[in-house]
Amino acid sequence: MLRCLVQRACSLPGGEKGDKPSDPVASLTFRGVKKRTKVIKNNVNPVWNEGFEWDLKGIPVDQNAELHVVVKDHETMGRNRFLGEARVPLRDVLASPHLAASFNAPLLDAKRQNTGASLILQVSYMPPPGAAPFLPPPAPLEPNPTPVEVDTVTDTAGEEEGEDQLGTGDEAEPSLGPAAPDQPSLPKKPPPHPAHGTKRRKSTSKKLLSNKPQDFQIRVRVIEGRQLPGVNIKPVVKVTAAGQTKRTRIRKGNGPLFDETFFFNVFESPMELFDEPIFLTVFDSRSLRTDSVIGEFRWLLLSDPEDFSAGAKGYLKVSLHVLGPGDEAPMEKKEGAEDKEDIEGNVLRPTGVCLRGAHFSLRIYRAEDLPQMDDAILDGVRQIFGFDSNKKNLVDPFVEVTFAGKTFCSKVLEKTANPQWNQSITLPAMFPSMCEKMRIRVIDWDRVTHNDIVGTSHLRMSQISAPGGELEDESPALVKLPKASNIDDGLGFLPTFGPCFINLYGSPREFTGFPDPYEELNMGKGEGVSYRGRLLVELETKLVDHVEQKVEDISADDILLVEKYLRRRKFCLFAAFYSATMLQDIDDAIQFEVSIGNYGNKFDSTCLPLASTTQFSRAVFDGCQYYYLPWGNVKPVVVLSSYWEDISHRTDVQNLLFGAADRLEANLELVHCALKAKCSATDLDTLVARLIDEIIVDCSLVGPDPYRARQPLVDVTRKPASTHLDHYLYRFRTTNLDQIAQAALRLKHEDADLQMVLDQAEDWLSRLKSMAEEPQNSLPDIVIWMLQGDRRVAYSRVPAREVLYSRTGPDCCGKNCGKLQTIFLKVSPAVATSFGNETPQEEVMGPKIPAQIRVRLWLGLAVDEKEFNKSAEGRLSVFAETYENQTKLALVGNWGTAGLTYPKYSDVTGKIKLPKDSFRPSTGWAWAGEWFVSPEKT
Repeated sequence: MLRCLVQRACSLPGGEKGDKPSDPVASLTFRGVKKRTKVIKNNVNPVWNEGFEWDLKGIPVDQNAELHVVVKDHETMGRNRFLGEARVPLRDVLASPHLAASFNAPLLDAKRQNTGASLILQVSYMPPPGAAPFLPPPAPLEPNPTPVEVDTVTDTAGEEEGEDQLGTGDEAEPSLGPAAPDQPSLPKKPPPHPAHGTKRRKSTSKKLLSNKPQDFQIRVRVIEGRQLPGVNIKPVVKVTAAGQTKRTRIRKGNGPLFDETFFFNVFESPMELFDEPIFLTVFDSRSLRTDSVIGEFRWLLLSDPEDFSAGAKGYLKVSLHVLGPGDEAPMEKKEGAEDKEDIEGNVLRPTGVCLRGAHFSLRIYRAEDLPQMDDAILDGVRQIFGFDSNKKNLVDPFVEVTFAGKTFCSKVLEKTANPQWNQSITLPAMFPSMCEKMRIRVIDWDRVTHNDIVGTSHLRMSQISAPGGELEDESPALVKLPKASNIDDGLGFLPTFGPCFINLYGSPREFTGFPDPYEELNMGKGEGVSYRGRLLVELETKLVDHVEQKVEDISADDILLVEKYLRRRKFCLFAAFYSATMLQDIDDAIQFEVSIGNYGNKFDSTCLPLASTTQFSRAVFDGCQYYYLPWGNVKPVVVLSSYWEDISHRTDVQNLLFGAADRLEANLELVHCALKAKCSATDLDTLVARLIDEIIVDCSLVGPDPYRARQPLVDVTRKPASTHLDHYLYRFRTTNLDQIAQAALRLKHEDADLQMVLDQAEDWLSRLKSMAEEPQNSLPDIVIWMLQGDRRVAYSRVPAREVLYSRTGPDCCGKNCGKLQTIFLKVSPAVATSFGNETPQEEVMGPKIPAQIRVRLWLGLAVDEKEFNKSAEGRLSVFAETYENQTKLALVGNWGTAGLTYPKYSDVTGKIKLPKDSFRPSTGWAWAGEWFVSPEKT
């Protein structure tokens, strides 16, 4: 951090015509970042006393650096008039023992001539953590005369002394540092002529600490770790302070959460205690260590104690306090939101460890299917006067990207639900970055009121990058792995993504004109209940020597290269409803809506109308507690057609890996149940042998192997629509699967302890689940809504891959593809609000479940739609329905059509006229019989 206090200026030139004083304003520039003071009216000796700060972004100040100051005469009309400038060398600040100095800098004109005016300012420097100290060259015995005269002031204040004073007449200048008590009056030596710079210096003498032993308590809170290297690691933190050592509990993963506090009670003198270092060491397969200083909520960069040049080995967040007799522990500051925290600028790292600069280049191409966000009043007026109405385009979107506390925005495109930005945003960062998520948010710009959030998504660094060196020399468990020299260790890759669509989820799409009470869902907090569009982006990372930030347009050639990833195919979604039970508090007819992406939303006028709902049906009381829908032997079926990119090369691999993880988890559960039931050793050996055999079969997916029975991983390198991340993940997965298979083979032929085998299997399960995550999933989730009249009551989101059909084979199909499954719906936000509290379902309704449905889902390419018939039961029929409306006359008392205010035959709303003779079967179709009454649906 670089700080500057601009105090005042002296003897500035007057106005342009010399008839009045100038209106001076000063601007200070450092590393391209400009700061500006306020304007002082009609004063040639202005006093500002304004302080400014520059965030150094972890880059220390060079001894040749300068602070550029320009003073101008402020003009209301036209350009400001130049009065003078000064360049303040920062080498004097670096050479000061306290990294602070005062300057009386003469102002020079455009020809570098002295104007007679001067500027008085103070500069202080707080070096980044781990920066090497600046050592000034030794002073000669007889200093050479220079145009800069330095006043040296020696003080005798205590260790908390922080104020240096510069004599200018009878007035002492204010100080940037903390004030010292009882500051003595010291002699000053005025400079004989205006000096280019005046520097303050103090003696380095400090008040000696007491050597009398006292009671102290050291408190160390280990909060969390991030970016720890390796796969499937089990980190533990060892804290050593004042000769005592304590350890945290063992955690799992590369970003473990510890949140443990240790207390060290010591009886030592302050002189000895404050010279003691505090060591924090993270252990797993290799030893990591960093030294610590007293601080509060600091991130510590971990390094290899044997080789500091090896770079960062992860991060650890801690809070440290030293308490003396009678001291109270300070209140722990509440940790700010991660997306607002400038984590990169708050890292304490050991001397000698450097982070590489990196550019995260995020290309934002376009968005699709954004919902209406603005009021349609003006649009309605246009419609009244006969102009075209288009509610779909009532949104003015732009993209906001946040990473490591920095935020960047794209341009705003007005009145478009399908914007094309075609912009590249370059985000500077230090690598390896400790920030896990890059937040990408689409926002609706509003000219009058505040902006509204359309949707939020995140790119997780752990899913789109790998640190390399994933295969260690030894496994942390029983099995010894091959030496690293025998394994391809080139598995690491920088964060990369796409080009691929990111799906946005949040509150219901229907626009109301009132403030959205569920805006938190659009901010990415909680599970979104509705699809709100998608965004096409691409991320590329490059290591650079000098970081910069910029927003620029993407070239036309690069835009054309993306088109090969956007080829779409027709998909069909079948949903056969078998039962709907456990319904509660029913006061209107019930129907179910099925949608995928922007296809099938019944209430959104911007969506294409489709037959996406079941018929309305009245619920029947079951005689105990719940209601159910009386579908009988005729089950409703919803069929939707939609168009998406074919990402089967990703979903096939995902379903294969999740299937292997599910089988391993089931086998582990059987072994644990057998242990609890105290089964015989023979039965346990049989179950363990089955577990090992199945993991060998599941992981032997690449290359010839006698155990191989499953389908191999799809070789994405031969797919034209595969991205760089697809290639990296394929190499990463195949290498890790082969390693697990080889380790299991050796384990099979060794006499291993049962507990060691179970620990190894738990590690394999964790690795399989981690590898199965697919960041480039452009296929939206399937959303099932229960509608009560015209209200959304309950919903469920089903990942599309779970019901997706694959031509590759049965193991690549979703686990619930074409299978009857039971789904417990969740309460919608609207229902939660009706209870008087906008809280999650569990807090509002307790154990209440809105509904339980049994449904068979199938999603696949339209050319494969006949495959659904293989899993469907019964005979599919197409029904046409209309509702006959009657009214009861008050005087006669009979039901009839006389006096109706709506059509005799209509849809369920009574608004759309549907006479029987208006129904015509499609070409090649014929009605199977005459009209009949279906009373259960009325």
